Amino acid sequence: MAAHGHSSITSSSMSGISASQPGLPVPLLPVSATVSKTLQSKASSRDSLPNPTCHEDTLPLAVFYGPLDAKNPLLASLEREIQELLGFMKRKEALSTTEEKKHEFNRRGAMSLFNIWTKYAPRLPTAYYNEKLLKVGDSLCEMKEYKLALLQCYGRYLQQFSISFDENIADIQQFKTVFFPNGIGDQTAANTFHALNGRNICSYQLVCNNDLNMQNKESVIQCLNILSSLRLTMQVALPQEHLCWIIFNGTVYIYTICRKLMVIGQSSKALEYLLWASVCMESSVPLLSIRYLTWRVTLYTAVCQCYYDCQAAIHGETFARRGLAKIDELRQLELMGSSQPPEASRRYYREATIKMAVMIFKRAVFESRRKNRSFFRPKVRVNLKEVQALPWPRTITERLLDEMFDSTASRFLAVLEALSDSNRRTLQTGPIATDEVEIRDVVSELFLAGRELLIMSNTAVDGMLSFPKTSLLQFIIERKNIISIDTAVKFTKLAFNYEEWSLFESAAGQLIDFLQTQDDPESKKAEKDLTLLFAMEPLVNIKRNKGLVFPLENYKEGQAAYYVKKNAFPDTYMKNSGFSDDVFHLGAALYSCVCNSSQNVQPDKEIVVDMIMFLWQKCKLGIQRLNISRLDYSKFTQKISTNKWIYLLWQINEVIHCYKTEEIDIVVVAEVALRLSEILETLGNPKGKFKRTQETSLNKWTSELFGTPSDGREVLPILQKTPLEQLYLAYELLDKAIGGINVNRMLATLPNGLSVFDHCYAKYTQDSDGDISKPVTANSFMMDLHLELIQAQHQIAVVLLDQLEGIVIKANN
Repeated sequence: MAAHGHSSITSSSMSGISASQPGLPVPLLPVSATVSKTLQSKASSRDSLPNPTCHEDTLPLAVFYGPLDAKNPLLASLEREIQELLGFMKRKEALSTTEEKKHEFNRRGAMSLFNIWTKYAPRLPTAYYNEKLLKVGDSLCEMKEYKLALLQCYGRYLQQFSISFDENIADIQQFKTVFFPNGIGDQTAANTFHALNGRNICSYQLVCNNDLNMQNKESVIQCLNILSSLRLTMQVALPQEHLCWIIFNGTVYIYTICRKLMVIGQSSKALEYLLWASVCMESSVPLLSIRYLTWRVTLYTAVCQCYYDCQAAIHGETFARRGLAKIDELRQLELMGSSQPPEASRRYYREATIKMAVMIFKRAVFESRRKNRSFFRPKVRVNLKEVQALPWPRTITERLLDEMFDSTASRFLAVLEALSDSNRRTLQTGPIATDEVEIRDVVSELFLAGRELLIMSNTAVDGMLSFPKTSLLQFIIERKNIISIDTAVKFTKLAFNYEEWSLFESAAGQLIDFLQTQDDPESKKAEKDLTLLFAMEPLVNIKRNKGLVFPLENYKEGQAAYYVKKNAFPDTYMKNSGFSDDVFHLGAALYSCVCNSSQNVQPDKEIVVDMIMFLWQKCKLGIQRLNISRLDYSKFTQKISTNKWIYLLWQINEVIHCYKTEEIDIVVVAEVALRLSEILETLGNPKGKFKRTQETSLNKWTSELFGTPSDGREVLPILQKTPLEQLYLAYELLDKAIGGINVNRMLATLPNGLSVFDHCYAKYTQDSDGDISKPVTANSFMMDLHLELIQAQHQIAVVLLDQLEGIVIKANN
């Protein structure tokens, strides 16, 4: 087997994998076939780069000056210019204070690298030049300069083979003929594999940079093309054992891209590539060792998850059983080679076996209880409220857990996985979507089991929950009867999602108390998630149901209201707001958790986005009921300063702009901006809206509004601004909304594949007269909304210019 080394490409570009997979093996590269990862960049005090000319064709080659080592003046000159370029690229981020400077520095860096290659390429030996291309490409990848690395390094290397070759329609023989004309045994084959992998990594990173959430279908297509290229590369290398590092690295890249596709709901497209990666790990003899078992099982688990996402649970269970058989085969082979496997090997096998068993349990726990259509004898159902007072195991589900798993940690993981469904969102509450009573009973039994496991393993002396700072996987490997805090939080969110309200309130209350004593960002995030769910619960559980599962011990009725008041809303806000309705409590909690928190402790994006949508639907109806068009200025300002819907509108707007606009439905962003800018325009330009209002009246009401209200309520922040500031704020809000629609226009497409603003293929309809026709597009609502934003911004800009002109005239006088 070839010697192993670290891949500079993988370590930089795929850092996200190691974050999500703690035990991920390090990708492999042969030391003899690849270039060194480390490039020591020299510090350069100059910010400008040299502009070498291209008049070197007639100059001597590098071999003219002697051996190709560090003393060769031509190679030394090349190395110096490259280090200056890399140093400049490192400093570029700090120097790019504006968008214009950023583009200028990118242009200068690209031109300088292009000139370097043009200047030195004809004078360098081909092998040296190709290795230098890959070295510089790796360094640029580490700096996240993926576009430059793709175009000027990996792409330039691959141009020597073919410029017009289309891998998407090529087979393995065509691929080998183009990129490996001299066969896999050629000395340059390793560099070619390196360049192909580098190109694919850079292409994927550029897709993510341009469209992080893969909203455009074209982005998904590009990811699939990258996966196809990786599969072709691995096909070429698979028969050669000494190229196992290419197989391993390829599986890492495939897993990374497929996980992204799974997150956006494209599991059906990711499945075939994850299957390919799993089979490749099994087919490469050097990768069958125990060292890579954890990674193999990670791929197996991803395949099973894809099957479950695609509602093909039977295939998910079948593949998990197949994976379990493969693990047992490896164990038998190791036992044949040694009498007793070491402790480290036993830990690997235990982790792998538990993961596969969990994937099997995910379906088996439900399928074993489905009603047999061939028998008509009714089954006797267990009273789940009565069995909760009995000792463990009390139900069929708990007995199955005891049979399949040997520790509390592994049983709790199985419960979580069985309840989890990627097609359900946390705030979309309700029971499992089935008419089969037996399946609903299984869900309830899973919550009963989870509650009992939580109480048995993590209850402290004082009767409250307590958790150590260790991952659940570590507890599973060590057979510990303890549960980690992150899995307890996930279980509590599932209780909210399945409307087990008593269990949710009691568990969330104790978890928040514990999380408040922790200082790490993950604990703070979890605390905010549970706080928001606490505030949301009264709006979802309108009938005040309790659910089937009993609350945790030491829980008192009405304790949820205490936690909401204590944790969701500071005392100062409760005193100042003057609002008591649940929807306004939720708005206050969301504003506090998002806008008053640093970026590294923001709550879960899915929860925040769904809450914004929920609050806007409520707020929109409330604002529509307001009849303020016929009010005079004094009544208008009084209405604005006291109305709770206006305050909620402002809070929604603040939360929206703490996130990127592409994370939220652009229609909501635009509508909120329009409503709020309309109010700001009226406040900033009352003379234009209220013709009969006198100057003295304006000053009087303005001074009263800027003071503190007599009832102690907090003044709406937009009322504390000057008229000019209010107009400028309205202009900025509309500008952000217009920018968001522009981005959405680039990313989103219609079902027929056309742009939402494509007029070239607009439909034409004729009036009854037959001589008049007008275009009709498939998304006229978005066009109308876009036009309304532009019109409102133009109107405010005119008012701003008039007021600024008046200020200048007064200053001159």
